[in-house]
Amino acid sequence: MSNIRNRTLSIGQSALSPTNENTNLSGSNPQKTNWQKRLIQLAIQLTPLVVILLVWELGTGAFDIPKFIEPALVGKPSNIVQELKQLFLSGSIFQHIFVTFQEAMGGLFLAVTGGISLGIILAYSPSGAKITLPYVQVFNSLPRIALAPFFIIWFGIGLVSKVFLAALSAFFPIFFTTYQGLQSIDRELISAFQVMGANRWQMLYMVVLPSVISWVIAGIRTSLGMALVGALVAEYVGSTQGLGYLLMSAQGILNVDQAWAILVVLAVISVFLDWGVRALETYVLRWRPNPGEL
Repeated sequence: MSNIRNRTLSIGQSALSPTNENTNLSGSNPQKTNWQKRLIQLAIQLTPLVVILLVWELGTGAFDIPKFIEPALVGKPSNIVQELKQLFLSGSIFQHIFVTFQEAMGGLFLAVTGGISLGIILAYSPSGAKITLPYVQVFNSLPRIALAPFFIIWFGIGLVSKVFLAALSAFFPIFFTTYQGLQSIDRELISAFQVMGANRWQMLYMVVLPSVISWVIAGIRTSLGMALVGALVAEYVGSTQGLGYLLMSAQGILNVDQAWAILVVLAVISVFLDWGVRALETYVLRWRPNPGEL
């Protein structure tokens, strides 16, 4: 009787478990399936953009269609492509890209260093937070473009003023996310580790870092865009090079197509920088232990 039962169980398990053939039929190439999903998602995301560009191009009188959009005011996609081609073939834009990138990354470095440091200090100093946070809120409410002339007056039109304005623009997102992340740490978990005799470094590695790292990465992603905006604003107010300077020059000669071309370059740079931060986020979040994991 027991032999029959064992044989029946083995047959049932083999029937329930998927065979190699069935597995190959159901998902013969998971990597290919993932790429197909990504391509479909990318096509869905790009469809509205393609439709807008097509209507825009046709509306400016392309293919002898009656014009209902004035290209002198809003530009024309085909002309924007020509401007992009001219900028890159001449090579003049690469120096401007490098200058803006240098300013934005320098400002981001200062903002991340200062924002994380101040966030940690105030999170562990309630009395200091009560004194400092109102001033932080006041400075955060000030428009960056209104502060740009002061930075130009104080530090000139060189690299330093652009870096400091980019740092000021990027400082607040990383500070607030770090501060809020530290405030959100489970106090009961901290108490439990203290009872178990965990030292300061063990607390930092097993509780603080896993709890706050996602907040910090989110703050860096936001600060990255703000640093780029801060650098552009500073270049727009006073500069002799950089993408903000090119944009101001295009505006001065009423070259709408060139202005759009520069904005396209900025958008591409922003996308690639965001991809870089996402890759960093994926790596860091995969590395980190779960909060409280021993």
